[in-house]
Amino acid sequence: MESEMLFLGVVNWIEHELPITCCTSDVFVYDDMQSQSGESLPVIYVPFDGNKASHWDDRGQILDFLCAACGRGKRLLDIGPGDGWPSLGVAPFAGEVVGVDASMKRVEVCEGNAARMGISNARFVHVPAGQPLPFEDESFDGAMAASSIEQTPDPKAMLSEIFRVLRPGGRLRIYYEALGWYRGGRERDVWLAGIADDRSRLIIYDRDIEGEKADQYGITFSMPREELAPILSGGEPRPSYGSLTIGALAALRSRIVDVRKCTSMHPSGRTLTGWLKETGFSEVLPTHSGGAFARRLYDRLHEDRLPSNLGGVDALLEPLVGIAVEMAAPIESDPMITAVK
Repeated sequence: MESEMLFLGVVNWIEHELPITCCTSDVFVYDDMQSQSGESLPVIYVPFDGNKASHWDDRGQILDFLCAACGRGKRLLDIGPGDGWPSLGVAPFAGEVVGVDASMKRVEVCEGNAARMGISNARFVHVPAGQPLPFEDESFDGAMAASSIEQTPDPKAMLSEIFRVLRPGGRLRIYYEALGWYRGGRERDVWLAGIADDRSRLIIYDRDIEGEKADQYGITFSMPREELAPILSGGEPRPSYGSLTIGALAALRSRIVDVRKCTSMHPSGRTLTGWLKETGFSEVLPTHSGGAFARRLYDRLHEDRLPSNLGGVDALLEPLVGIAVEMAAPIESDPMITAVK
């Protein structure tokens, strides 16, 4: 309770003492990231390693989007591709993939990764936050959204836009981040990231689980992360919402470059299901996750039965993932939803 009161005091001080610019998520964080994944994505940044469970998880999720969106040979839309995920993983199986992102930086990174990988059937389009999709009605066979619907200013409006550009029978596959995952002590948190050699950004999360929304405050300091961390953490290995104090922030006021606030909606699986039905989708089905399935399969396979290359992993996983993504799951158990127009 004491930590919570201190945290609320810090947020109140920021709101009243610092010049805050309200912005959308692209400006808040994604425009400043060279790599959204820390250049860790299998296939896109590092070679696929069949001996790593995390790589099986990633491959299972790529195949999840491919199978659930019925993407083989089709024209697919990817909302918020980040570093090119899942666009560049799905592209070798698809006819064409078009990724849209509100962050011009993300578009540039995706284009660079596609060129480096020699992928010619994926293109990326900058669409400012809150603007309609620049595509004709019924122009895509399927759509993918990986933790991106909740990053848009109006998630329900984005669902309507996706519905508009899908052809009849087209399928939307959503991986969503519901705030219920943070229940039980993780509703409030802080994260400190280096964004340049001489700059760091402190991000403060204040999540309203019942209200299905989150406030994020980003404070940029003209200090490297290694120098700033011990000051903000009070001697702890990393800053936490319990160690952050008004005194520490006030003492660093002259080093603050800018302060940003982003409020985002995080609909639960139940809310998303309702919105999708209201939008007009004829079928809405929460299902199991291909990524989670692939990881469980990896854990159960003896080492000498693991395929030795990516082609072998795909051959093993694709038909099984195709079954998993059609199996109904309790809402929120696996954060995946398929909607059919």
